[in-house]
Amino acid sequence: MSKDTAYSVRLAAVLISIFLVVLGLYLLQDLLILLSFSMILAMLVLPVCSWLESKGVARSIAIALCILIMLVCIGLLLLLLVGQIAEFASDWPMFIRKAEKWIAGLQSFLSHNLNISRKKQMLEVSNQTINLLKNSGDIITTTFGTVIHGVTTLIIVPIFVFFFLYYRQFFADFLSRVFPTTDRTVLQGIMQKTGTVVQSYLVGLLAVMLIVSLLCIAGFWWIGVDYFMFFGCLTGILLLIPYIGIWIGAALPIILTLASLGPNYALGVIAWVAAVQFVEANFITPLVIGSKVSINPMVAMLALLAGEMIWGIPGLILALPLTAILKVIFDHVPALEAYGFLLGEAPKRSKGE
Repeated sequence: MSKDTAYSVRLAAVLISIFLVVLGLYLLQDLLILLSFSMILAMLVLPVCSWLESKGVARSIAIALCILIMLVCIGLLLLLLVGQIAEFASDWPMFIRKAEKWIAGLQSFLSHNLNISRKKQMLEVSNQTINLLKNSGDIITTTFGTVIHGVTTLIIVPIFVFFFLYYRQFFADFLSRVFPTTDRTVLQGIMQKTGTVVQSYLVGLLAVMLIVSLLCIAGFWWIGVDYFMFFGCLTGILLLIPYIGIWIGAALPIILTLASLGPNYALGVIAWVAAVQFVEANFITPLVIGSKVSINPMVAMLALLAGEMIWGIPGLILALPLTAILKVIFDHVPALEAYGFLLGEAPKRSKGE
């Protein structure tokens, strides 16, 4: 076999392997998303669990305590949000009346300044309403299915977190058997480094979310946004979705402020959120997370796009931690070091280069 033929065969094998991996990720997305979230959460609480075990607490009890603490924190956050949502829902008719008044003003503006008659405006609104009603059944079914899937996930994820933590030594022994020629200390180094990277990323992300929430709460209160506490927390929480999450969280307060207070206040909300995002991206995140997840921006963007295409919103949330895990593995495997270098930050050039 000639060198060109051998290269073509290897290239074809690599391309086929990549295709099969992507196909498997797509077809098994529900299971893999569940396992990925469980694994990452297990890595997050592993230090606390190990500390409890070092104090003489049985492993199963230590894991149960860690999961209980995690669920209590999530429950308190949900309780706060549900209370705010209930209060917001009670005032919804008031927002509707303000929105109707604002829409009437917009109709008058379009009629007098752009020569778009009210009849044409109402006809377009009617057409859009009819289309929405036609698709309402699918929307309700999809929403109901999403809620059921979310509840099921919340029940199953803690169970898998328990299994990942309880059988962690078993999984380590399994990896030693899968890679018998690799030094056991190297495998342990990979696992420890992976856990450290994921823990640093998640703890840093939680700190960034808290700081952004406080900044948004302060800004929304100063501007005069109703329910500034709820909207500020929501905007910070949605930082789980990189780059666009902050704007998804800010969309509702922008719309409500536009309807209730006017366009100037809505522009103020937009300007404040843009300023917070600039500060977060250029100062807060580099300072808090730093170089703990040293992935270059181009790879991060590609990972986010690929994650969204294959797994949707969960893919956006999981893209960066999973890419960081891959980088750790590549850096510790000699045959894959080049790929680890490709994923990492580009080395700084000297002035003469």
